[in-house]
Amino acid sequence: MSYVSDLNNQNPTSQVNVLYDLKEAMKTAGYTVRGSGDGLAAHSAVGDIITSAGSGANGLNNNNAWFTVRQPATGSAPYSGTREWTFQRSTLPYSWFCEYSGPDATFDQTTGNATTRPTGTSPGQVQSFNNSGGANSILPTNTLFTYQIRVGDAAENFHWYAVAYPLGGGSCVGRIMFLPMASDSLATGEIEPYVMVAENDAFTSFNISRDDTTAFVGWLGKGGVVNTWTSVSAFFIVDNIGQAIMPDLMGANPNNGQDDAIPILWGRRGALANSGYKGISTKMKWPSTDRETGAVYESLTRFRIDDVVLEWDGATTPYI
Repeated sequence: MSYVSDLNNQNPTSQVNVLYDLKEAMKTAGYTVRGSGDGLAAHSAVGDIITSAGSGANGLNNNNAWFTVRQPATGSAPYSGTREWTFQRSTLPYSWFCEYSGPDATFDQTTGNATTRPTGTSPGQVQSFNNSGGANSILPTNTLFTYQIRVGDAAENFHWYAVAYPLGGGSCVGRIMFLPMASDSLATGEIEPYVMVAENDAFTSFNISRDDTTAFVGWLGKGGVVNTWTSVSAFFIVDNIGQAIMPDLMGANPNNGQDDAIPILWGRRGALANSGYKGISTKMKWPSTDRETGAVYESLTRFRIDDVVLEWDGATTPYI
């Protein structure tokens, strides 16, 4: 199967549709909903009681509605494991708690109820996507947007994303992403090959190279010397006179004249505490030429949003 795609969604009735559709795409790709609550009275510690993106009974668009999803029990190291994610709506449809278990922990479903998301089985392992532990604005503040969803199975190293941008194009206004590093690029001894983000700001090289609380986050040196959950930066390429070359200014491929997409190196600069190299991502890349959101690369297998290109389905033209 490799990927499940839910593409070219526009003008949803609520921002909550993005998380609901992501959940459904994950289920189709073999992920399992382990527990859920509708924020009212319905709750399951063993499955999915969320049957709609709407409000009311069994809906996700209620204050404190939540679900926990687990990756399939397939794949090989370093991508295999019991990784889980819990998403809980706050009092606003675009503001969510987003938490991750890591490769060696789970969420204890016996601690959840209709309005309370479960806690982690291993304290210190479950972490927030936004590095602060609170709810975060991760989706657009209105419903005038297009959103794209892709979920990968073991063949794609359990990579997934949901991204949103305004109708008519423009900068990203919502991004939820779980991004793997190539296994042969990982720092020696690294056992956790992922970084992730949940924000509603633009997908610019500036934002994804940040090292503060709005950056991509992940484990750095998990199980090793550093062993820290922290912000992790995407490094862009600068020449010897300080001119940024990647993204956008490398130029087209000299052999075929086509746009190239270049893997991104990740890490944390040495001037910061808990620094070091993480790995290289191939699922998200830098573009070599400057184009608008919605441009496609490599025979429709990659799609541009702001300053990055993401994997696409090879057949569909993105709506703008």
